[in-house]
Amino acid sequence: MDKPLQLMQLARVFPDKLVSKLKKKTHTEDYINHSVITQRLLQVCGPFDWDVEVIFNGEGKPVAAKGTLIVNVDGKQVKVSGIGTDQNNAGKDDGDIIKEMESDALKRAAMRVGVGLHLWAQDQYFLFAQMLKVHEMTAEDVG
Repeated sequence: MDKPLQLMQLARVFPDKLVSKLKKKTHTEDYINHSVITQRLLQVCGPFDWDVEVIFNGEGKPVAAKGTLIVNVDGKQVKVSGIGTDQNNAGKDDGDIIKEMESDALKRAAMRVGVGLHLWAQDQYFLFAQMLKVHEMTAEDVG
């Protein structure tokens, strides 16, 4: 069985210094800036395709962005999507709202190929450790 080295590199946990906190009304969430997500994708997979469709409500206001990521991972072309929504952007213009929704969509799409998945899974994250075990590798072997 070939070792899914790129998938393992994508799924590797980000160091704490790259994880930020976002205070919500009822809780605090960990997040990683979209530029860091983009760097991981480029570092591991090289150039990728990214397409965004903005979804508008009946009044013509942007309410969501659907992003589609096409990337080659371990020799296989993978196409995944993510939805970004308005994250309390009161007072911002439509352009800034769309950029934030696109950023959210990118992070959600990248999560589907392992990037930052540990932030969503929290204590239930097992993917990276399990792949190391199955392929009899160490984190250092992954690079």
